Amino acid sequence: MERRRRQRLALLVLAALAAAGAVAAKLVQLQVLRRDELRARAERQHRRFVEVEAARGAILDRHRRPLAVSLATQALFVHPWRVQDPERAASRLAESLGLPRRELLSRLRSDKPFAWIDRFLEPDRLAAVRAAGVPLGNTEPFGLLPSSRRHYPHGSLGVHVVGFANIDGVGVEGVEQRFDERLRGDPSVYLVLQDGRSGHLRELVRAPGSRAHDVVLTLDLVLQHVVERELERAMRETGAQAASAILLEPATGQVLALANRPAADANRFGEAPDEARANRSVVHPFEPGSTFKIVPMAAALELRRARPEERFDCEDGLWKSGGRTIRDVARHGVLSAREIIEESSNIGMAKIAARLQPAELADFIERFGFGQATGIELPGEARGEVGPPAAWSAYTRASLAFGQELAATALQVAGAFAVVANDGVRVPPRVVLGTIDSAGSFQQLPPPVAQRAISARTARELGSMLEGTIVRGTGRAAAVVGYRLAGKSGTAQKAVPGGYSERDFVASFAGYGPATSPRLVALVVLDSPRYGRHRGGSVAAPVFGRILADALAYLRVPTDEHPLAVSRRPAAEAPGRRSGDEPARPSAAALARRAGAGAFRASVLAPAAAAAGIVPDLQGLSLREALAHLAAAGLRARTAGSGVVVAQDPAAGTTLGRGAWCRLELGPRAD
Repeated sequence: MERRRRQRLALLVLAALAAAGAVAAKLVQLQVLRRDELRARAERQHRRFVEVEAARGAILDRHRRPLAVSLATQALFVHPWRVQDPERAASRLAESLGLPRRELLSRLRSDKPFAWIDRFLEPDRLAAVRAAGVPLGNTEPFGLLPSSRRHYPHGSLGVHVVGFANIDGVGVEGVEQRFDERLRGDPSVYLVLQDGRSGHLRELVRAPGSRAHDVVLTLDLVLQHVVERELERAMRETGAQAASAILLEPATGQVLALANRPAADANRFGEAPDEARANRSVVHPFEPGSTFKIVPMAAALELRRARPEERFDCEDGLWKSGGRTIRDVARHGVLSAREIIEESSNIGMAKIAARLQPAELADFIERFGFGQATGIELPGEARGEVGPPAAWSAYTRASLAFGQELAATALQVAGAFAVVANDGVRVPPRVVLGTIDSAGSFQQLPPPVAQRAISARTARELGSMLEGTIVRGTGRAAAVVGYRLAGKSGTAQKAVPGGYSERDFVASFAGYGPATSPRLVALVVLDSPRYGRHRGGSVAAPVFGRILADALAYLRVPTDEHPLAVSRRPAAEAPGRRSGDEPARPSAAALARRAGAGAFRASVLAPAAAAAGIVPDLQGLSLREALAHLAAAGLRARTAGSGVVVAQDPAAGTTLGRGAWCRLELGPRAD
């Protein structure tokens, strides 16, 4: 009996020892072998670090007017495990926020300790959430965090330069992408704790280490309005599939306006199709056509292979050479080199280019910036395509003479004309002036490095030819009363498999003004214009003229002493010479209208907001003030006299359609 008790006791002790050993082994496993793993699991279950992006810096135009800003909002989040009645909460929030109930219910039933409901609650939506009666607070199932929403106050204006930042505050296009690091700054970090009874949000655990910077662009908001307005008009009037326009300062390379069509509203950028998001001026190369003729002509003048008044037989519009036929749009006989540019003769230009060695022509193509990125502060820039001389065919030199067998971006073409306008010095284009730090200090970016491309003598000779293009040649529709302008039309057949299209063209016009002291270079490109006209001198030149007329007036550039004479040679004196680009010669009345200073639609300049289409009271205002008020109302002005507004037609309060004209009479201010 005693022996049996001892055996039972021994078994009990062994069982206890075994149990204790098992517990000890488990403790060793949990506290030693799996300590790090289990600690990490506990951290995930009870602690969550939440990063809240800092408000992005603003993007401003050259006068510090906002193009992109961040608006302070609140972010609504939830601890799903703490929501006692998900069905009821989902119904209330769906009604308040306008979100699908099923989607909200899915978030409220999530097994995650934390979920976002709405990242950007505007004040009215926040009030609706509070009115919904859901438990909201620091220790409640629902909570709030400070947040910010990116806003573009001018919609699509400048969108291809400014770009777009996504819902997470990351720049994905334009300057938003290129300067993302400076615009973002460091996020704030919060710690969310969860225990068995409640969940709450602690105080901020890490403040931003570096604050966001603002970025200051070279763009001028008013000039951007002007360019985009004229592009919109050109799209309507020509039926073009797409369009681009650039306005820049030749001496500094600063881009004052850059626009493309189609375009997207930056506030809904993610919903836009690819063609509306693409910055065509920078990423889409095209064959430039006759605007490229300035390059071989500059080479011939620089190397003394041709003189401005030297004459060439243009073969009456049809020239067969080396098994190839080159045609001009118009039939020309003997033309001087100057007239070859003015009348845009392919044959004459091919004969001049034949005097250049391939390596020489290739050198000047490079000097003007083709076949290489400009280095502009925008993502995705295309280099264009220019083959090396060793790869040229027997026809390449002639093709290059009139802008075929190469591809260039609109920015490169504008930069090439800036070389001529800037006395032969090439200054790479730029769109960013600098940044402003959190202390308000402005840091200017290093200016681009300028390089001489051609001599000042060559630039002046070529500039004289380009001025003649507007006075007598294919660019007469670009004329602006009061200013001497220089420019060149271009009409390029679009390349298709096996050759060139007979239906689709790229029409362009590039130039600068005033010709005597260039302040602005402008380029207009229309892709596949319709409605019966497709030549650069017919459809792109008028757009160029309207842009420069408004831009020069806005910048208060003095007019030339001798107003432009549209033509000094009657057609009868030059039999057989017709424009290669079939320009629509402007009437005297049209030129007089274009001389007006007022087609600005820059509401940012208006001292007070004006209702759209309603004529404001302008009596006693200066011309600049009156134009600003009209611009805010979407109206345009024709002016007479000087001084302040003494009479206006129609009268104040009259309702007109947007874009309508008002007549202002100016005179001395009454004492």
